[in-house]
Amino acid sequence: MTDNISVLLFGLGTLFFGIALSVASANDSNMADVIKARDSGDVQTLQQMITEARTEAQQANSAPAYEKLAQLQSWLYEAAHCHQNDELAKQSAEDGISAAEKAVALNPNSSEARRLHSELLGEAIPYTTMGGPRFGPTSTREADKAIELDSKNPHAYIARAIDYMYSPAMFGGSKEKAEEFLRKALALDPNSDTAHLWLAQVYQAEGKHDEALREINEALRLDPERGFSKFVLSQINGRRQAASL
Repeated sequence: MTDNISVLLFGLGTLFFGIALSVASANDSNMADVIKARDSGDVQTLQQMITEARTEAQQANSAPAYEKLAQLQSWLYEAAHCHQNDELAKQSAEDGISAAEKAVALNPNSSEARRLHSELLGEAIPYTTMGGPRFGPTSTREADKAIELDSKNPHAYIARAIDYMYSPAMFGGSKEKAEEFLRKALALDPNSDTAHLWLAQVYQAEGKHDEALREINEALRLDPERGFSKFVLSQINGRRQAASL
């Protein structure tokens, strides 16, 4: 990809993004540590957590355990992107897909497993030959299935919005639909910094610089430390300045 931000825009980082559904069994202090590592791009800590989660998943052989592992891999992808480490981003996406596939196999009716599978397939697209045709349709189907299984899952709507945003129009892509689904996510979870983060990027892609700035500032109000939001803010400010020349 020619634009650094587009690497993660195919995914999603992060969503990414959201917190806690896939790791609901962790206690509050553990969750705080995970989010801190994600926000600061602490690759070493995330890798250590992944090693522990992989052992737990192998021992438990349960969908929630593999969902937790897949979510950690997605957050490692986000950290790798912020460090512009393409090799690590590719590996974390691939490992995350494997974990998500196991979660789906163990519980096909898990909305979160389907959502994670969708997002991680999207994250692998920039690093895979013919990644769009290979992974795109499955990513879309998995996001649709996640919503079908749990219409109250805000993360599933974010995943579907990303598909709408980056799918070609001839394959159903639509920035208007992306905005609609992000609004649905925010109706379910008004405090989702991830939804605001992606809504900012939808507006930016439409050339709505002021609206994009408003949304990314809201994302940073909700989570001031998230490195990816800071990265997106820098991109938006740069493009606003260029547009004003």
